[in-house]
Amino acid sequence: MMLANSSIAIFGLIDAAVVGHLENEAYLAGVALASVLFDFLYWGVTFLRMGTTGIVSQDYGSKNISRCQQSLFEGVATALVIAAVILVLHQPLMNFGLSLLSGSDAAVEQAEVYFGLKIWGAPGVLMSMVIMGWLIGMQQATAVLKLTVVTSLLNAGLDLILVFGFDLGIQGVAYAALISSYFAAMWGAVLCFRVLSTLGASKVMQLPKVERMKRFLSLNFNIFIRTLCLIAAFSLFTRAGAQQGDTVLAANALLLSLQMLLALALDGYANALEVLVGESIGERNERGLMDSIAVGTFWSLLGACVFSIIYYFFGGQLLGLLTDIPAVHGTALQYLPWLVLSPLIAVWCFVFDGVFIGATQGKAMRDSMIFALVAIFIPALWLAKGHGNHGLWAAFMLFFAARGASMIVLFFRLNGRGVFIKASD
Repeated sequence: MMLANSSIAIFGLIDAAVVGHLENEAYLAGVALASVLFDFLYWGVTFLRMGTTGIVSQDYGSKNISRCQQSLFEGVATALVIAAVILVLHQPLMNFGLSLLSGSDAAVEQAEVYFGLKIWGAPGVLMSMVIMGWLIGMQQATAVLKLTVVTSLLNAGLDLILVFGFDLGIQGVAYAALISSYFAAMWGAVLCFRVLSTLGASKVMQLPKVERMKRFLSLNFNIFIRTLCLIAAFSLFTRAGAQQGDTVLAANALLLSLQMLLALALDGYANALEVLVGESIGERNERGLMDSIAVGTFWSLLGACVFSIIYYFFGGQLLGLLTDIPAVHGTALQYLPWLVLSPLIAVWCFVFDGVFIGATQGKAMRDSMIFALVAIFIPALWLAKGHGNHGLWAAFMLFFAARGASMIVLFFRLNGRGVFIKASD
């Protein structure tokens, strides 16, 4: 899972590098603005992935393959309904979102081009979320690795061909993402049916049941609220950077690309924890639950230390690969120390996200995120005014620290009540 997630981030960096080597910083700033809108739309429904993993891993632990199969069909149906709503409303959503982000006219123009093309991949993206969550819950890490690596390779190759070969600029990056999203959904469906066939599941596809779909959405409503709060934090961060000009906005976008590499890599351990925690709960194995958390925490901490070391010694070279615009590169270097510090602060969020998702404890995730956003990040952001981009990054790090600390407290409180093993009832 760490290899699979890292491949997404590494090839995502190629996206940033391709845009970062276009004529000026407005392209990179535009992608940064559009990415906030996609974060709201796609991260907002990331419960499609998280909720599917938690439910399926528990069903898999209890050896109920029929329910695993039904969850896949219902998840895909839910994803397609949500994607249809997004496509119908995408124009007003784009106009409203960009009006709030305070970007320059040049950046907003590029954001509109990028968003207007890439959004048509929404059905593929949302179906892929369900498929990824289902494969993770079924402990099919090799299938996830194949799916992510090949899709990411396709996306990176199309980037280079369409942008530099056909000189399509930012439109080429959008087309590459659009094509890759549907490829991922189609191949992912093939992989799922192979798994079901191997397990001897029924070959008769049952129609999704509306009541179960409602239950799925209800169960994951807390994850939805949690994710909206996370997106709000990233959006406030991007908006505050945009108010400091396109150069700072573009520099922060590059640093966030490297932050995403860290997040997705450490999410590999979180994904493993989701599966093992869910399986332990399905088996009602308390010892297995605690052992999984201990091992997951150890490897996550080790991974965080490795990333801090890499960013400390090679951060400047990585930024140099992402852009050849001197002003953007120089600005990003000024704030690189925050990226070095980030893994050690953020790692706890990834660990306990994995624990709570596997236990389908969405309420705990929601509560910790609301606390971190409302009680810590927003006040810190207000206090950071006048301290420039360093103040902005300091507030951002406090947000991650508050998330991790509150989740640790909630874990021990809930575990003391025996809630985790009871989560399967």
